[in-house]
Amino acid sequence: MPILPANPIFISYSRRDDETMRKIAFFLRDHGFKVWVDNEKLIPGTAAWEESIEDAIKNAFVVIVILSPDSKNSEWVRREITYSDQFQKRVFPILVRGTEDMSLPIRLVTRQYVDFRKDEDEGLNALLSAITFYIEEKQTLEMKRPFIKKGTTGARSSTSAPAFESESRRPSNVWIISAGILMVICIIGIGMAWIGYRLYSLSIPITGSASTASPFTTDVPTKESSSISTNTAFPTSSNLSAPEIDVASEFLNDVRVVNLDTFDDPGGDGWGFQIGDINDGVLEIIGNENWDGVWRKREFLAGEGVITDFSFSESPTFTIHLNYGGYDTDQYRRFGIYFENGFPMVDGYEGREFVWGDFSGNLNFEPGMTYSILIAVLPGGELLEVTWDLSNPASRLEYRKSFGEDQAGLAWTFLIQAVNGILYIDNFREIQFGGLK
Repeated sequence: MPILPANPIFISYSRRDDETMRKIAFFLRDHGFKVWVDNEKLIPGTAAWEESIEDAIKNAFVVIVILSPDSKNSEWVRREITYSDQFQKRVFPILVRGTEDMSLPIRLVTRQYVDFRKDEDEGLNALLSAITFYIEEKQTLEMKRPFIKKGTTGARSSTSAPAFESESRRPSNVWIISAGILMVICIIGIGMAWIGYRLYSLSIPITGSASTASPFTTDVPTKESSSISTNTAFPTSSNLSAPEIDVASEFLNDVRVVNLDTFDDPGGDGWGFQIGDINDGVLEIIGNENWDGVWRKREFLAGEGVITDFSFSESPTFTIHLNYGGYDTDQYRRFGIYFENGFPMVDGYEGREFVWGDFSGNLNFEPGMTYSILIAVLPGGELLEVTWDLSNPASRLEYRKSFGEDQAGLAWTFLIQAVNGILYIDNFREIQFGGLK
């Protein structure tokens, strides 16, 4: 658990949902949070009551809104939501009764909510996970540890891991000279081994793909040009009618699949690995505490993007995203989806700051079900993300983010990281498109 903030959580609710409010308040207090609710401190309807509510929202670090048909019709719940937005508070909606049409006020219809209607205990745990994640990102920015370049084993090798640094791994002054000498010796040894390997490999012809590159290396595209590895190549004029492309075509013009990886190659051509194995045509990523994962060994420019199918085991925690620059630097940018215990959240960074956003739409995630995600680099420094249920494409989440015109032209890297559970990836597509609809 992170260090809990001193400021309380504000709960907005209708009097008819008093019992549910108390369950939530007691649950959060049992986990160490301070909780502010009006009926425990004030006489409703007085001027002091109204002023205290406004002050309480100003001082709260997050606001929980309990959604029901009664709260939707409550003038004070609507005012509290308005105050929360005015004071730029993070709002966590909780749907406890009724349908979306009956219970969601207009200001919250595009925001992802926690669903308490089927299982309150599961809902409480999802709420706790979401709030905990928010605190960790706001206070430490260290929950999602970035990739640290490591040597790989076996048949795979990587030429271009995403450029991240870990400050905690800097050596102390006591042994830095010894470490430097040892590093020089290691570099000389590695250099000799590499020369020997290259001399030997020159005599081995490359077979299989029409690509002129070895299946164990990849060229890193520059901002001016972007080379695409050809697992399965399509003519640039092709416009497939697969359901995934149909969904993408609702948002993008002239969508074309230029590369398809169905993970039939166990060597993982075109991918960099820290963890992960390809089994039976599926990329499997087993989470660990280091947030290890895989990345695509090319970069994506405006007019390009990815679509991939994914599913997961019980209790997963993972992130699928594009990023640019070195982690914990002013230049760092990240855009994607973060997923923990059934609760998806927008995963975004600008420099060292975590940036919150809200999905529009609604999509319930379940282990064993298959979903698709589209992440596209738009012109003008914008990105688009759409996630949907493969069996019901109308059930989806959408989010669009602008990093600003001055960020146009960035070359983005696609990454997948996991800390808990197993993530399954299939039918990875690299796309090109002719702009936003």
